[in-house]
Amino acid sequence: MFEILGAVGLLAFAMSSISVGVACIVRGLRTRAVPELSVGVGFLVGVLFGYLPESVATSTGLFSDDASRSILMVTQVSIRIAAVSVMVFTVAVFGWRGVLGRVLFTGLAGALIVSWVAFPHYPSYAETPGELLWYEVFSVARALAAGWGAVESLAYYRMARRRSQLGLADPVVANRFLLWGLGLTALTGLMGSTTLAGLAGVDPTAYGWVLLESALGLVGAIGLWLAFFPPRLYIARLQREGAAPSPA
Repeated sequence: MFEILGAVGLLAFAMSSISVGVACIVRGLRTRAVPELSVGVGFLVGVLFGYLPESVATSTGLFSDDASRSILMVTQVSIRIAAVSVMVFTVAVFGWRGVLGRVLFTGLAGALIVSWVAFPHYPSYAETPGELLWYEVFSVARALAAGWGAVESLAYYRMARRRSQLGLADPVVANRFLLWGLGLTALTGLMGSTTLAGLAGVDPTAYGWVLLESALGLVGAIGLWLAFFPPRLYIARLQREGAAPSPA
């Protein structure tokens, strides 16, 4: 029962990410638009060649040790590609934010690359404290890559929401900023969960912590799904709320 509860949210997030990835790549190939292509590559590669095979290799006994090592080396590359792709999407949609944005992009991309060169494996294969430290650098960098996008999107949501209340912005677009921000916030928590557990002195396999990760996965799945595949009733409700006069 525990394993099922822990897997529900994470599986939902994986399936939602794959759906978003496929839809965005198809649209991006048609429009040649960088945002669609980058987010599509990020989510599809990150899940299909990163998260899913990593979960199978580390939580089941389906593969030999040599096969698991090879699989996990591929997942480390895939997750880094996903993190950089999400940052490309953030820059393409929200802009560089001047020097700070360029420093952040360069620093995080550099940390992802250097950490892989220094230790291109999963932490269970670390033989020295230094190798384990490089994996932590990778964990923090990938979480910050998603967190940057979350902060930008939620900030734009706040601005767009105020404008939509004045009839100067589309409430549906404003809501999508919120949903994307929530989805990336959940992704940030998932990517940094092992590091956060270590800092908090909590066993990352403990019942409560796994349920927290599952809850984050469920929130992320709902946010991504509504952002990219909103039901008509959901859109109609947002439009009605946007058309309603705002209080003075």
